[in-house]
Amino acid sequence: MRPAAGALPWAPGAPPFDPRDTSARGSLTPRQVAERFIQLFYVEDNPTDAFTCWVHPDYIQHNPNAPTGRDATLAMMQASMARLPDLSHAVQRVVWGDADLVAVHFHFVREADTRGYAIIDILRIEGGYIVEHWDVMQDVPDPATSRNGNGMF
Repeated sequence: MRPAAGALPWAPGAPPFDPRDTSARGSLTPRQVAERFIQLFYVEDNPTDAFTCWVHPDYIQHNPNAPTGRDATLAMMQASMARLPDLSHAVQRVVWGDADLVAVHFHFVREADTRGYAIIDILRIEGGYIVEHWDVMQDVPDPATSRNGNGMF
């Protein structure tokens, strides 16, 4: 599934920044931190680099199915990716907050040939790090059961 027009302000394969460069962390805006994290985590499907570079060790996780803390959350995601090699994230849109919050709406698929989930991640950014996360997840239904033709994305 392709991202909606204008979902990312850069070409997914060629961002105008090095998403692994944390050397200027202190001078980056929350949006710049989010852009780098989004590139690594959602576009490149690389949670290891995304979390290592941009998530604070004391990361607060609000999803009740995931542990809190950067390292514990990353270990859980790495195990999932090893178990589910077709796992993917397709960014549909990003809602840039006016302060320290960013919302990422994406299509998450755990296994090939499944409809997957529509998810919104809300990220709080502070001091050059992702420090807190909330999410909302909804099954993508069979289009034949939908009461409208608008689709999930």
